[in-house]
Amino acid sequence: MTKLYNNMNKSKVYFVKLNEIEKIKNLLPEFKAPLGVKVHFGEDGNITYIPDAKIKPIIEIVDNPTLIECSVLYKSARSIAKTHRELALKHGFDFAPIDLLDGEEGDDFIEIEINKKHYDKCYLGKGLERYNSLLVVSHFKGHGGSKFGGALKNLGMGLASRKGKLAIHASIKHYIKKEKCISCGDCIKNCPASAIKFDENQKAEINQNICISCSKCISVCPEGAVRIPWSSTGAEDLQERIAEYALAASKEKQCYFINFLVNITSDCDCLSKEMPILTPDIGILVSSDPIAIDQASYDLVKKEYPEFEKHNGENQLKHGEEIGLGKRDYELISI
Repeated sequence: MTKLYNNMNKSKVYFVKLNEIEKIKNLLPEFKAPLGVKVHFGEDGNITYIPDAKIKPIIEIVDNPTLIECSVLYKSARSIAKTHRELALKHGFDFAPIDLLDGEEGDDFIEIEINKKHYDKCYLGKGLERYNSLLVVSHFKGHGGSKFGGALKNLGMGLASRKGKLAIHASIKHYIKKEKCISCGDCIKNCPASAIKFDENQKAEINQNICISCSKCISVCPEGAVRIPWSSTGAEDLQERIAEYALAASKEKQCYFINFLVNITSDCDCLSKEMPILTPDIGILVSSDPIAIDQASYDLVKKEYPEFEKHNGENQLKHGEEIGLGKRDYELISI
């Protein structure tokens, strides 16, 4: 065991070579059951997410795990549980039970109180309450909004319900692009708050004063006419919001983190397209500290690929440390 940095006050982050993944077994704690393993099943058309072949060896070294995820905010096979599960199986994730935490339609959530800068409470997938422990297995890569995505984003954004994801992304509510609306009425029939009606031109329109931001309309619209105001939240606020949702998701849970530094791209795995890989594969990081593991991941990628500097997600790390998620100072230990 070679210590690259040594300081008793720093969080420990362990480095494991990709061809020695079995060593992770000795780094993991004894988890209090039930254990949920948070993964990303990959968007349809994307090929750079962590493949099943790298996740399966980890699943085999822990007791009775369940693969957990939530629905996405945008229109996709991952918008509802049925097609999300089908995509997961298509991508080879058939070696453990799958639990989509926000229910069949993405509407099921629990409120977690945190009382921080951006949120008094956060909306997480309701099924999260079934688990005492979380093993968060993340693909570290770039991201257009949060600059990079790792343990914090996988935990916070990934376990947010659809209502929570909208709260993270948008400072204002979603809206309907009238020229895309075909007047089918699906959004009106499925809105639990009766916030959508036809206007004088028979185009659907959301009453912002009534809308409860459940985002059900996004998943049921056949034309993608319901739009999310992605740019209404700046990058710095988005990063802080992700950190606060990560705090909510980890509240009263035993958590451990694994970051894969492989297939590193500029954008996230939610894009349904092939993307160029920026750098050769680096390895695997393991830690009990989500701040330290993301800081170490960023540092190692930037060392290998200096242009990754533009993906500096300083605010999610800084704010995460300020609200007690972990430490940015770390001791990197090569196993």
